Amino acid sequence: MVKVALKLEQRTKLSQIQRLTIKMLTLRSQELTDFLHEQVAENPLLDIRYGDVKSQADAGKEKPLDAVRSRADSLEESLMKQLRLQTLPRPVLLAAGLVIRSLDEKGFCTGNLAELGQEYALDGATMDKGLAVVQSLDPPGIGARDIRECLLLQTRRHGQAPAGTERLLSQYYEDFLQGKWQKLQHEMDLSEKDFKAIRDFLKTLALQPASPADAETEFIRPDVEIYEEEPGKLAVRSLEELPDVFFRDDLYKEYEAQGDKKTRTYIHRARRAFLSLQSALAYRWQSIFLVLQCVAQYQAQHFLQGLPLRPLRQKDAAYMTGLSTATVSRVCHGRYVLFSGHVYRLQDFFAQAYACQNEYEDGEISDQAIKEKIRDHIAAEEPDHPWSDQELADWLAAQQIHIARRTVAKFRLQLQIPNSTIRRRLKE
Repeated sequence: MVKVALKLEQRTKLSQIQRLTIKMLTLRSQELTDFLHEQVAENPLLDIRYGDVKSQADAGKEKPLDAVRSRADSLEESLMKQLRLQTLPRPVLLAAGLVIRSLDEKGFCTGNLAELGQEYALDGATMDKGLAVVQSLDPPGIGARDIRECLLLQTRRHGQAPAGTERLLSQYYEDFLQGKWQKLQHEMDLSEKDFKAIRDFLKTLALQPASPADAETEFIRPDVEIYEEEPGKLAVRSLEELPDVFFRDDLYKEYEAQGDKKTRTYIHRARRAFLSLQSALAYRWQSIFLVLQCVAQYQAQHFLQGLPLRPLRQKDAAYMTGLSTATVSRVCHGRYVLFSGHVYRLQDFFAQAYACQNEYEDGEISDQAIKEKIRDHIAAEEPDHPWSDQELADWLAAQQIHIARRTVAKFRLQLQIPNSTIRRRLKE
């Protein structure tokens, strides 16, 4: 019975450590700092201290973040500042915050609202209200789920849009994309002049909520840095400025010597909680370090020579690091990397593999490299003859990159590039 009880206790302890580790892996630097403060507040035998920002040895030296810290607020930070000024029920504020954190780099809401709210027990109606709040913020069009909604949100916010613009986008969008001008004029009962005014107005609107210029000035605090330690050799270091949580051995000894059985039981539990916290912190950084080191080594040619990304999936990184796929996924989620003065999503360095037999690729090519080819090819297209998805697929096939038209369409949508019909109409 004693052995069984011991095993159950060990399993319980392991489970507690695992849960703590999983939780800490998902936390960003500031969130982790807040969590550590909570642990100190709950455990009287813990204390916290911050290290000096710069030691004497580092005096006068520029920290890795100094080069990017003076840049403008990120889109997420700007939206969160606007959100804090809103007077709303707490569930709606939480829903809006979740929507903001799910926006892609161009300001589109691409996440599933139901899944976003599920973890916090927020129903669909509350998530819809949160989305509406985000869509009321600046820049106009933010939080749109597609290009049509982006145009519609901008039109509603403009105040001086030509009469009928919102109706056209709401009811006749497909006809507009297909260029059925006469049909539209007739069904909407518009004069040629009024209809032209709508077309001219739509040309002034942005096709994505966050402009490329905004993206260039965006600052998101990175968690780690990949840097060239010496020529041709990459290394990884943490940029997190976390406080040091330490155990009060002096109080522990005092309570151990003077306390009763109940007190001693309590302080023993407090010490185990501290050891679990230290273990979870160590595993958290070890996991982050292993994944970043894997990425740095595997994608070294990308970092050092600017070559396209090599195909790399999270399960590949899991195999190479010995971590579970779930752990790699938690490490990658919402984590940012500083490299050569620029900030990137860690997830951006992972890429799906596709077969390619040309002289430049060794049997396979990453989805990121294909997207770059598609984006560059579209950027160079003739305004009066934009490439269709099938033509893009045929062009790639000529380079021995064989992917279906629907895959081209998927990549184009991920790049937030409108289809050929939209591109042609907006350039007329």
